[in-house]
Amino acid sequence: MKNLFIVIPLLLSVFFGVVLLVTDAELWTVAPSHAYVLIGFTVADAGLVWPALTGWRRMADFGIFWGFGKFALYLGDILTAPEFGLSYAEFAAYLFSLWGYNGLLASQALIALGAFFAKRGYGASRS
Repeated sequence: MKNLFIVIPLLLSVFFGVVLLVTDAELWTVAPSHAYVLIGFTVADAGLVWPALTGWRRMADFGIFWGFGKFALYLGDILTAPEFGLSYAEFAAYLFSLWGYNGLLASQALIALGAFFAKRGYGASRS
């Protein structure tokens, strides 16, 4: 197995994405387009597990971009608050009250951090 520092955070991201999709009813009733984007990102994360496991040469470079990019997008979701008639503070409080959202956000940081460590040669097995 290769790139364990990337594989584990990717699996966590898939888990928290599914949790959020299943448990957040507001996501589906108020912002279905956000739910569909989350489905796409969750499927993409699941699809990236195999290249990370098999040691795709560019996975570390891509993982840094992927993790930081999705972290920024998920955190930037707060900026959509006016679409839902909420202040930024109200929407941020709502999002951060969801453990699935917090886990999803943390897993993105872990993907980027794990990719950084994989790029430095840590977390990759010799097999």
